[in-house]
Amino acid sequence: MSRQTRRRFLTGAAGLAAGLAGCATGVRDTPDPVPPAETADETDSRYTAAFDRTIESVAFVGAGDGSGSGFVHDGVVVTNQHVVGDAETADIRFENGEWRSAGVTATDVYADLAVLSTDVPEYARPLSFVDSVPPVGTEVLALGSPFGLESSVSSGIISGRNRSLPNEQTGFSIPNTVQTDAGLDPGNSGGPLVTMEGQVTGVAVAGAGTSVGFAVSPLLARRVLPELIETGNYDHPFLGIRLIEVTPTVAEANGLDEPRGILVVETTESAPTGTELRGISGERTVGGQTVPVGGDVLVELDGESIDSNADLGTTLALELSPGDRVPATVIRDGERREITVAIGARPDPRGVR
Repeated sequence: MSRQTRRRFLTGAAGLAAGLAGCATGVRDTPDPVPPAETADETDSRYTAAFDRTIESVAFVGAGDGSGSGFVHDGVVVTNQHVVGDAETADIRFENGEWRSAGVTATDVYADLAVLSTDVPEYARPLSFVDSVPPVGTEVLALGSPFGLESSVSSGIISGRNRSLPNEQTGFSIPNTVQTDAGLDPGNSGGPLVTMEGQVTGVAVAGAGTSVGFAVSPLLARRVLPELIETGNYDHPFLGIRLIEVTPTVAEANGLDEPRGILVVETTESAPTGTELRGISGERTVGGQTVPVGGDVLVELDGESIDSNADLGTTLALELSPGDRVPATVIRDGERREITVAIGARPDPRGVR
């Protein structure tokens, strides 16, 4: 994304289920903390050095019957919303074995982030986020408490970027997530995914197998967390549409030259006032499949190319803010048109915080 202004995601697509890494459940006796290692010498591996540089900032988080991980950032402890759920307090255990009671001061179910306030030990220095997502192939470490095993580390690489991760709690997807093959197991949720230099390049949120895991994007976290810390709330931008991605079949049914963009199926009752997007007018059967037709095909939004659902989610989440009115390019009735799109604030998800 070219702009870094404070502008701030869209309906989810079917696929991978969010929260697969989840949080470890049940009451357990936590293992003794791992004593902090001495400063790495020349014979230690780069992995040891990166672990030693960051592990004192990572903590075990227990809330109700669940547990997960967290890390120190900007004077607070950051974790996942699904780790703490509806709890108002949590128990935190830091690297040297100190237990702290923490208040759950803010949660954001849409980004699956939570802020915990507690007395942070002096040695647990704040971890910072990277300025941009590193390239695919960059080595990373996942730190946390998988299965309640505190001070654990797994290694891997960034294996994908700009993934759209469906969130079953909200019906929306978490945009721009970072994919990794570093092991993310139950209890890793909320822990940091760090570079070998010790900067956070994601907040672990879900695992989907032995070699596929996902972390909340550092770019999304850098937008959401400052407002959660300062005000306790974050308004996510919202188009108020139902959509499908343009596949070859959808393109054929709608007479499109190429399968790119997203097809607007309908605008919802909660859509912001003033939007010019138009929904479908009917259906057509192609190869035995019923396909919606006649709606706007969104191919560009605020100067950003929209080739897929993931592109739309990322543009909304990282570039736009509620209250914006921005230009968009759509294909309507076979012709490219320039329209204005209003950006609203996503409504609170029913039944979740």
